[in-house]
Parts: sequence; structure tokens; C-alpha cells
Amino acid sequence: MEPERRLKSNVTKSLIKGTVAIAVLSVFLRINSRTFPSYLLFLGFAYAFIGVYMYNKEYTTYTLGDTGISIRRRFGRGLDIPYSNMQGLAYSQGMLARRFKCGTVYVELKRGKGSHRSPEGLGVVILKDVPDPIGLLKELEDLMSPYGAAPPEPKA
Repeated sequence: MEPERRLKSNVTKSLIKGTVAIAVLSVFLRINSRTFPSYLLFLGFAYAFIGVYMYNKEYTTYTLGDTGISIRRRFGRGLDIPYSNMQGLAYSQGMLARRFKCGTVYVELKRGKGSHRSPEGLGVVILKDVPDPIGLLKELEDLMSPYGAAPPEPKA
């Protein structure tokens, strides 16, 4: 019996993405001495929203246990996914995620809603910005294999 493994999301990437979005949007704003106080207010609200998002992401924990994955969030309800209910895996890792050595892993369920839907209408649970998504994908494949889950098909 292996000890539980806890994974936490990378929140620094969210701050960088939010700052880039604000910078791009700011290019299109007419900022002058008269509108500058309003712009500062806009920046305050924008970074407050980014901060709340990062706070929630910081306190989201993915735990790989003996029987499944347990997802616990600061806001919202938790979710337990048994390995026997997993049928497919995929991952994505954009340019910024590669820089921060993280990525997103998608777990397709045999039954149940999940947090999202696949194109086939199946439930999907998303593990956002986890460290080493390729290693996690391989680890989950090994944990799913006793339950008859097929490994993911290679991407072309």
C-alpha cells in the first residue's frame, strides 16, 4: 500500500496569464490624466478577481489514493473519483504551462457527471495546472489498469 500523493495547482501561471490579459486590454484603453484614476480602479478590481481565482486554485488539492482521486476545493464541493470509474485520459500543456512545468489532465468517466462533458457526452473531470502532467498521466494509467481501462490512444 503506497502513501497518498497530494498534488497542488500552479498558481503563478494564473497571475502571469491575468497580467498579460490586462496588459493587452490596456493597449486599447484611452488612458490620460483624466481617466487614470478610473484605470487604477479597473486594475484594482481586475487583480482582486485574479487573486480570488488564485486563492481558490491554491487551496484545490488533488489526492491520489489507493482507490481513486480525491479533489478538495476551498469553495465548492469535493469530488471522489474511483479508478474503476475512469475510462480515458488526456492532457494538454500550452507554452506557458511548459515554462512552469505544469499542465492539465482530463479524466473521462465511465459513468457520472464530472465537471465537464466530452464530445461523446461522457463526464470529464479536469485536473488543472498539475505538476508533470505526462508523469501523472502515466501514473494514472497504471492505477487504472487493474480495472480494465484502456490506455489512451496516441495523438497523431
